[in-house]
Amino acid sequence: MAHGHGPGRCRCCGEEAAERGAAWGLYLRIDRQRLQCLNERREGSGATVFRPWEERRDRSQFVESDDDEELLFNIPFTGSVKLKGVIVMGEDDGTHPAEMRLFRNIPHMSFDDTAKEAEQTFSLSRDPLGELEYPTKIARFSNVYHLSMHFPKNFGAETTKIFYIGLKGEWTEVIFLHGLGDTGHSWADALSSIRLPYVKYICPHAPRIPVTLNMKMVMPSWFDLMGLTPDAPEDEAGIKKAAENIKAIIEHEMKNGIPPNRIILGGFSQGGALSLYTALTCQHQLAGIVALSCWLPLHKAFPQAANNGVNKDIAILQCHGELDPMIPVRFGALTAEKLKSVVTPAKVQFKTYPGVMHSSCPQEMMAVKEFIEKLLPRI
Repeated sequence: MAHGHGPGRCRCCGEEAAERGAAWGLYLRIDRQRLQCLNERREGSGATVFRPWEERRDRSQFVESDDDEELLFNIPFTGSVKLKGVIVMGEDDGTHPAEMRLFRNIPHMSFDDTAKEAEQTFSLSRDPLGELEYPTKIARFSNVYHLSMHFPKNFGAETTKIFYIGLKGEWTEVIFLHGLGDTGHSWADALSSIRLPYVKYICPHAPRIPVTLNMKMVMPSWFDLMGLTPDAPEDEAGIKKAAENIKAIIEHEMKNGIPPNRIILGGFSQGGALSLYTALTCQHQLAGIVALSCWLPLHKAFPQAANNGVNKDIAILQCHGELDPMIPVRFGALTAEKLKSVVTPAKVQFKTYPGVMHSSCPQEMMAVKEFIEKLLPRI
């Protein structure tokens, strides 16, 4: 049985507060509808101890055991995560738990089940300020969809009280942008056919604006379109504004604990175009780009527009239907050649699909799935 004693604990108040808060964002991936705390005195109180790191010292929220000193949490996640560390904060008295036992991927554990050998056991110290981190053996907690936490004893009181449990870890993400006139819902459905259980998918909606190409009709569009040829005039201000909005989504997810190198940005048609421009001008190193049936906006500004080459080694999967009447495959091929002048040429894949028009196809979606699996393997 593995134990975390002495050197296994670290007092972690020296890190930047913002970075600390992001690192302890795994509570955001808990499936709260199915979260259980056995032997809690007040129903639902166990869920309150999983909250933002910045709120850990709010002593109005806590869980206390009922019949004896034992507590058992069953914590399902919304996907697979890597658990890297735990904080357990209690009172500076006998109610503070003295031992923590962690079990991986055993849903609906009962107290009878705790007779099993734990993946890792820790002797706890009293931590009334939430400053002690207990690092996990990451090899054992690298693919966790359900975590059980058993607190079998405390420091001598009749009941156990916990104010905060912090879970430190990582997960992965794909942000996918739809095409002109569409919404995020249709691509959320399409991506469900290739969904990986450990990846979070975000499919935002474009704002509704007048589109010059479609006689100024108001429709969902990331930016205005004047034409769909390499030399057509472009909405430079609109493209840059849209890119900043997508970068804000990336920043938000980073604050919630997702490292940028675990984020893929992708899209179809106008959304694919925006994903290319956004990723290549982003200040953070992303995992990759999925660019379906699209082009590189403001292509004449590249490679100079690329943000100091931060994403020079980014992997790009570009796919195009050979019978696309809206954005001809020739435009896609020109885009692929341009991309090779911006990033490492070997990192650019350009795949074409016979008989496919301005749409996707099952073979293309499988290529997308394989690309995501390669860049974002299980953590």
